[in-house]
Amino acid sequence: MRILIAGASGFIGRALIDRLLADPRCEVVALSRRHQISDHPRLQWRQCDLFSMKQLAESMSGCTRAFYLVHSMLPTAALDQGSFYDFDLILADNFARCARAGGVEQIVYLGGMIPENEQLSWHLKSRLEVETVFRQSGIPFTVLRAGLILGRGGSSFDILTKLVKRLPWMICPAWTRTVSQPIALDEVIEALFSSLVDPRHLNRIYDLGGPQVMTYQELLLKTAKVLGVRRKLFSFNLIPLGLSRLWVSLITGSPRDLVYPLVLSLKHAMVARQDRNWSDWTRERVTVEEALRQALGPSGGRIRGGAAIPSAPEPRIVRSVQRLPLPAGWNAANVADEYFRWLPGFLFFLVRVRVRGAECSFYLGSPRILLLRLEKSLERSTPDRQLLYVRGGNLASSKISRGRLEFREALNGQVTLAALHDFIPALPWVIYRFSQALIHVWVMRAFGRHLARFRK
Repeated sequence: MRILIAGASGFIGRALIDRLLADPRCEVVALSRRHQISDHPRLQWRQCDLFSMKQLAESMSGCTRAFYLVHSMLPTAALDQGSFYDFDLILADNFARCARAGGVEQIVYLGGMIPENEQLSWHLKSRLEVETVFRQSGIPFTVLRAGLILGRGGSSFDILTKLVKRLPWMICPAWTRTVSQPIALDEVIEALFSSLVDPRHLNRIYDLGGPQVMTYQELLLKTAKVLGVRRKLFSFNLIPLGLSRLWVSLITGSPRDLVYPLVLSLKHAMVARQDRNWSDWTRERVTVEEALRQALGPSGGRIRGGAAIPSAPEPRIVRSVQRLPLPAGWNAANVADEYFRWLPGFLFFLVRVRVRGAECSFYLGSPRILLLRLEKSLERSTPDRQLLYVRGGNLASSKISRGRLEFREALNGQVTLAALHDFIPALPWVIYRFSQALIHVWVMRAFGRHLARFRK
């Protein structure tokens, strides 16, 4: 089997690579944004930007099975405009489209535990949306849902250990008494591998829970015990969730873009459902304390699966993704046509638009100063995805030609995503961020309100 791993450079991906290479039947193609090397004859690293369907399709060539371990919660460009859940959605949609076109026979996705009948945080909603993309793709799938994974290099686990190491006394808000089932990294890897080789797991959704149910406070104390430090916890229910996520970010030094969604999700109980509980364990379960010892011990931080080579600095590129409503009976081509029809009227005092064949040009008033020129890719555009490349204009840099605007349907036609990728502005960076960048988001939001009128 030639197996693709998206998100291979993460702590789960590297551990999974080791497990797959231990089986002589497996060849591994590992995807990473940065260039990586390996001297293993059955491991090939491929540098790939998952936002580029062209790169992804080329990287996926020849693979029959695929793991998807991607979570887009940290910045992906010099300027990200949009929400992490929209980035997650477009990445998953890219992956499903390329996998379907490339003949992939199974997608295994590791997501988050989803509580039933609750108002989910956007972090968990995003995990559920990614699941939905793969379930609707027509490709056989296996979905594994896990809560906190105990392994060094994991975002949630690193936040946990930093809190314990840096705070002798902790004032704990209400969410620290929410129950969960932390699980050892090795057990997650075992379940991922079994999902791939055992056909019984096709088209199934499983919850991965550890053998013990405990509160976050109990987990903090167990971590302190393993680290050999004494910690005092004091409960204080009146601490707002927004304030607690701020102090978690400040104390741990973790980015707010990462901490805020994670903390908001901790209000939900992360306990495996009995009807979806993974029970196909082949060895004795790993207790929380033993999993902590493994993760915090000398071998817990071992780099696996190859070594990264620092890549050349990226230019100051922009990525902007907005979620738009899709009127009934419309497709992405209709949305793109409506955008170019609507925009001149909305910005009548500023912009004129001329469409000639596959070209669309934006001009500044009169005399006609070319702002942007877009060229529709007739070869790669489809009714459910319209792709236009940036081909010039006074607002676009001429350094590289990867800039592109797309309108695409997602979630089986429930929404449209308008996405600007790899755009390099011609304006000085500071001026761009507080002028053209803000205007672009403002225009797209106004266009979303315009489309919403057609849904009534």
